[in-house]
Amino acid sequence: MSMHAEALYVVLAPMEASTVPDLAQLSDRTVAEVEQQLAELQRLGMVYEMGGGQWQAVPVLEAAKGLQAQRIAELDAAMMAADALQSKLLAASESRSDAVSTVVGREAIISVRREICGAAKREVCGFDKPPYTVAPRSNQQELDEESPEWQALERGVSVRSVYHPGFDPERLGQLTMFAAHGEQARMGIVPMKLLLIDSSIALIPSMKSYTPGHELRASLIRHPMVVEALQWLFEAVWDSSVSIIASAVNSNGQDPRRELLISLLMTGSTDSAIASQLGVNERSVRRWVSELMEEFGVRTRLQLGAALVRSETLRHETSRLGS
Repeated sequence: MSMHAEALYVVLAPMEASTVPDLAQLSDRTVAEVEQQLAELQRLGMVYEMGGGQWQAVPVLEAAKGLQAQRIAELDAAMMAADALQSKLLAASESRSDAVSTVVGREAIISVRREICGAAKREVCGFDKPPYTVAPRSNQQELDEESPEWQALERGVSVRSVYHPGFDPERLGQLTMFAAHGEQARMGIVPMKLLLIDSSIALIPSMKSYTPGHELRASLIRHPMVVEALQWLFEAVWDSSVSIIASAVNSNGQDPRRELLISLLMTGSTDSAIASQLGVNERSVRRWVSELMEEFGVRTRLQLGAALVRSETLRHETSRLGS
């Protein structure tokens, strides 16, 4: 409300009614100014025209309530308009051509993987499952130069991976280096290959395209709702998978799968479950368990479990004191 309209309301309010010429005389304004200010007051619900050129003021409390109701209605309308605009913006963002795109060819997939991992700021999550487009790296120099996930770890980005059961020595050798470098690793049944970057971008290679005679393909996904669902899937598989203890992947010249046995034993896994996870038969598992029992000087599986826990606790204490 303008200052002049407010002053006119103060003049009109004590009177039962008044005409425009009378108000002009009383307020020392021109007729045109009074008409303009009455129109403003009328829009605010503070005066009304009675007919016959007579104007009357609405009691101030009633006028205030009217103004309040008007403002609430305006705010509600603004909120509805904002919701409608947000829906349009979301629909527009979800319908962008780059929300889901197809990457074709081995080199293109490697390039995209390098690009999105290089942009990671917080976390890289992934399902690791054969077959692979790139052979496992056998030394740290190769990882420094060629592995985008390794380079993310070097920058301080968190990396979490769930590895599908059944490791060949080369793949396990690379897992060993990643675990020693800070990767959080678990073993579990994964449904597909998957790479998630900062819960905002996903790369899903097509498993079918790995069959002979097919060109490799992958889907690059930026659609927020799809990425959210994939992150939820990753967390569900992660929670149900078996942790790989970093110290358990130091092979010491032995079959490296035997060393992963330690992680599985400490979770209480059965021989059958361990054999399935490691891709070996139960006889090999029983042999490795016997060798561990002899190594720790114990006679039962229960004693072995306690010895493994003590060994792992001692390793953590030694690491903590040395840091």
